[in-house]
Amino acid sequence: MVRSMTGFGRGVTTTKKFQLTVEIRAVNHRFLELNTKFPREWMEAEVLAKKMLSDAVSRGKIDVIIFLKELKDAEQTIQINWPLLNAFLRAKEELAQSVAMEEKWTMQEIVSLEQVLQIEKMELEQTQILEAVHTALTEAIANLLTMREREGGQLQQVMLQYKAELETEIAQIRTHAPVAVDKYRERLVNRLQDIASGQVMEDRLLTEVAIFAERIDITEELDRLESHFGQLVETLTEQNAIGRKLDFIMQEMNREINTIGSKNQSTICSAAVVQAKTILEKMREQVQNIE
Repeated sequence: MVRSMTGFGRGVTTTKKFQLTVEIRAVNHRFLELNTKFPREWMEAEVLAKKMLSDAVSRGKIDVIIFLKELKDAEQTIQINWPLLNAFLRAKEELAQSVAMEEKWTMQEIVSLEQVLQIEKMELEQTQILEAVHTALTEAIANLLTMREREGGQLQQVMLQYKAELETEIAQIRTHAPVAVDKYRERLVNRLQDIASGQVMEDRLLTEVAIFAERIDITEELDRLESHFGQLVETLTEQNAIGRKLDFIMQEMNREINTIGSKNQSTICSAAVVQAKTILEKMREQVQNIE
């Protein structure tokens, strides 16, 4: 199965106290790189998240961000700092001996006193955190994989299209490559006619043509390319991560085409080799997007 390395996934879970949202962003990367941004006290949940992600994906740079929102109807607690409030009261009494002021404080005045009233932070149990992260992350991973598989299907079609174009150029090379030997034989005949005759010329001609044909023979390279085409199609249907394997196949195909180019003696084949290299470079660029 072809899967892209880019994608996005979001998962949301709601409890009585809070709503947890997990977002996953994935981009291309040679290996698997996990970046998580969890609160310090959520270390156990962060370990869980990394384990789930490493089980789900094989390659790519993965960024995981969580958003925690307390629900409005959740019970709120305000902590009163009595020692600090009493200190403020004593200070007011001392000031009242010199400055005229109201004896009673309003609630607004008390609220304005720094750190006297503190909203108690919501305390969450580790089991609550783990359950919430697991639920939201499961949904986010599923959405991420769906997007990656959808884009992977498009990449698969692009790769098969490029393969068909590349096969056309290779067929062109296979057809016209033998012509180079015939042309070389004609040139050699014209050269030898002036310096040899009869059986001597024929023997030398056969030897020279055989040596030339051996030197420019690309049959093995063409056969190996055909084998690589078959491996490419098979790999595109495999269920595991195939990006690295595809990259290796691209390297092997590039090696064969370069060898064909170095042996080539035909103008038509030269044009086909250039076009084949162009197509192969496009294929290699697409492979960099595949997990």
